[in-house]
Amino acid sequence: MIDMYIPKTKDGKKWEQCVLYPTGSSNDTLINCPNGWVYDQSIFGYTYTEEANLVCASKPKQSWIATLMQCSCFALLIIGTFADRFGRKTTASFVTIFLFLTCLITQIIMQWIPMTVEMKFALLLLNQFASGLSTAAFSLIFILVLELTSSSHTSVAGNVALVSFTIGECIVTLFAYLAKDWQILKWANTAFIGLVIPYLYFMPESPLYIYSKRQYVQLERLLRRIATTNKRKEEDWYPVYQEFLKNQSSKLLHVNELTFSQKAHRILTHRPTVVKLLTTALLGFTTLMLYIKISYGLAVMSISPYLGILIGAAVEAAGYIAGSLLISTRLARKGSFILMAILTIISVILIPIILKHSSIATVFIAQFGKFAISGAIAVSWIYVPELFPTSIRSSANGFFIAFSRIGAIVAPIINASVSNEYLPYTFYASAGLAVIVVLLTLVLPETKYKQLDEEEDYTTNKNSAA
Repeated sequence: MIDMYIPKTKDGKKWEQCVLYPTGSSNDTLINCPNGWVYDQSIFGYTYTEEANLVCASKPKQSWIATLMQCSCFALLIIGTFADRFGRKTTASFVTIFLFLTCLITQIIMQWIPMTVEMKFALLLLNQFASGLSTAAFSLIFILVLELTSSSHTSVAGNVALVSFTIGECIVTLFAYLAKDWQILKWANTAFIGLVIPYLYFMPESPLYIYSKRQYVQLERLLRRIATTNKRKEEDWYPVYQEFLKNQSSKLLHVNELTFSQKAHRILTHRPTVVKLLTTALLGFTTLMLYIKISYGLAVMSISPYLGILIGAAVEAAGYIAGSLLISTRLARKGSFILMAILTIISVILIPIILKHSSIATVFIAQFGKFAISGAIAVSWIYVPELFPTSIRSSANGFFIAFSRIGAIVAPIINASVSNEYLPYTFYASAGLAVIVVLLTLVLPETKYKQLDEEEDYTTNKNSAA
């Protein structure tokens, strides 16, 4: 009976979900479902897709919601510059408060004010864009954490921050599992952001940023506060601090006297800095694209999506820990990244080959690939900020993360645009791009023993050209 009204899909395995035969004759013209749709709430509960009927002809709008959240990271191109100019704490606090207030206001309007579906969709897009700024806030705080830590403990500090990120993933997954309603989940996430705001008052500014701005009174006050917190006596640090100030080069004074346009011109005409910027941009693009690409290999897991996310977060955390441990060994930053990138390349090449023979083996290869790419990402998040001086560190890191988000956007577009027949070739192309990144990484300097307060020698370009 059902065959008379609902046609099968092209592969003949499933029923069509968007069209039917109006008269019960398979010879008749297909029409869109006239009475709406019935949604399965057993897994995700009440979603915005159900509320706005973002299915069939309206299904492309689903991608707008996810894409706009990724696009908000492009704001880091500006936010990073602000962090270099106004401070890490000030900028991170502003972004976090803006994020919280935007989410709060849009959710109040969506929850209690009657409006059209189109208006609510526009507000949701704004809400999603603001939510994506959480990555910007995290990157600013990550830089602050690195600059508050001595070079011998950078890997530990970076590891704690990255593993905390995966804990956040688990908490959001728990919220989603318990809420089973898209607006309740939004409120839970916003409340969680609100809990962070009081801490912003107590969060210290970066001593390296304060020093780069020659604010010595404020710097001494901050160092004394840090020493008190760490139960250090005045004689343990103050004489060293005084000697440190005496031995510093006068180059920093000239940096701060430049206008923004002069500073930008000097950076963009300095070949070593430009090479590092372009290489790290490609590195960020490729690593996050591979991360998303490998996630498609995990789509064959026939388990609860909540459990899948938790397993993925555990594997991701293990990768972060492994990457952070490796950079403390003789491999240092470059060697650790290259090792993890090579393991990722092998996994990406194997996924389409193994998929033809065993879905279970594919899951194991994909999980190992996620472990490897997470380790590569952990190393890159610590390595890239160390490549640049304090005066442009946040700007350069924002450039790196913005390009990484392009990779996150491109990966699903490629997968949706390419037919299953040619999908394996996209894995091989991605692996080829990763090989290029590994080769380019060899050009970058090692930073394991480099102090974060070291400034770039902008005369290098001139000397090499002479």
